[in-house]
Amino acid sequence: MIVEFGSADDPATETHQGAEKERPLCFPNAGAWVEGWLLPHYRRNPATRRWDPQWWRYEEVGTVLEALWESWEQVRWGDAMASTAWFRDYLWPIMDRLTDPDAPFWDYDPPRSTDVPPQWAVTPAPRGWF
Repeated sequence: MIVEFGSADDPATETHQGAEKERPLCFPNAGAWVEGWLLPHYRRNPATRRWDPQWWRYEEVGTVLEALWESWEQVRWGDAMASTAWFRDYLWPIMDRLTDPDAPFWDYDPPRSTDVPPQWAVTPAPRGWF
C-alpha cells in the first residue's frame, strides 16, 4: 500500500492531528487575546502611534489580528527560538504597521474623529477583463 504524506493513513498525520487535539487554545478568540495578551505585551508611544480601542470595527485590523492570534496560539507550543522568531518576524512588524500614523487608524483622533475611514471607491472591471 502506498501512503501519501498527509493522507488519513499516514501515521505522522495521525500523530500530528492527535497532538493538535490535545492543545487547547489559551484564548477563545482574537478579542480576548488582544485584551489579555497583545496589548499588555505591545506598548508604544501614543504620540507617534495610533490605536482605536474599537479596533474590531476596521476589517483590515480585525483580519490581521485574528491571523496574528492564531499564529501565536500555534507558536506558544514551540521552543524559545520559535517564540523569538515570531516576535521578530510577525508581532513587531505587523503591529508597527497597524499602528503607523498612515495605517488603518490614521484618522482616529478623538474627539475630532472616531469614525472608521470609508472604503475607497471601486469601479467593477469590464466584462472579460480577467
